[in-house]
Amino acid sequence: MHSEFYTAAQKDFVLVSLDFPQGEEAKAAVPNPKRNDELMAKYGVQGFPTVMIVNAQGDGLGQTGYKDMDPADYLADVIAMRDAGKMALVSVRELKAEFAAAEDKVAVAVRAASELAEMEMGTPTIGGFAAIVRQGIALTEDPAIQIALLKPAVAMTGATEDDKKRIAELDPSNEHGLMQLVVFSKMNTLESESDLADLVAMCEELHATGTVVGGEETRILYVSCAFFCNEYLEDEDGAKTWAQRAVDLGGLDERMQEVIDGILNNPFEDDSDF
Repeated sequence: MHSEFYTAAQKDFVLVSLDFPQGEEAKAAVPNPKRNDELMAKYGVQGFPTVMIVNAQGDGLGQTGYKDMDPADYLADVIAMRDAGKMALVSVRELKAEFAAAEDKVAVAVRAASELAEMEMGTPTIGGFAAIVRQGIALTEDPAIQIALLKPAVAMTGATEDDKKRIAELDPSNEHGLMQLVVFSKMNTLESESDLADLVAMCEELHATGTVVGGEETRILYVSCAFFCNEYLEDEDGAKTWAQRAVDLGGLDERMQEVIDGILNNPFEDDSDF
């Protein structure tokens, strides 16, 4: 960390660095793995590295990452996020109070889900609204309402283990796009090379449904599977298969096309840094 940022930031913040365990031995030593899931959902962490601005009570005030700024400007940006987050936190507290007092808590959760779906990534209210939405899911047995609540919660904060279990029951064929959101969540939270085979297997299951919706995230997903098979999993057939699937999707940008061409033309010799 740049000393110009580190020294100045400590006047306003307590700096804490956390890392997810790498390797099976480190993962096995984690006392409560489910807590990682809970915190990722609470704070809407969907990629690494993520910089969270959190108050002493554990409320998320903002989220950022690496930016092309000098240290002084970056610190000013973080301070601005913190101040905006304090103001936004008021709406989360009001929602929690309304939910606690409501007779029809599911209706409050449905409205929160609608607002959650419109938020931009990094908005400090995401975690608080998603928590209310997930409480609403547990209070209804109506599959249509559960699906409507799950979509924004998973899209904005990733899929928890409980989400995955519900989605396996509610949308096993991806007819509602929930299975696809789970795979996106997995892609965005890869922790080590050991996760790559699991991701490719999940993608294979998703692709087999024949219900995959195209788009930028899907293109990234398919190209990533081709790249991982080629570079890490020593799976030439898999690399070619995913590369061709990516081509069939269409809309590849120049960088994606370079990776795909390298795999289709020279398997296991592609040096592209995708």
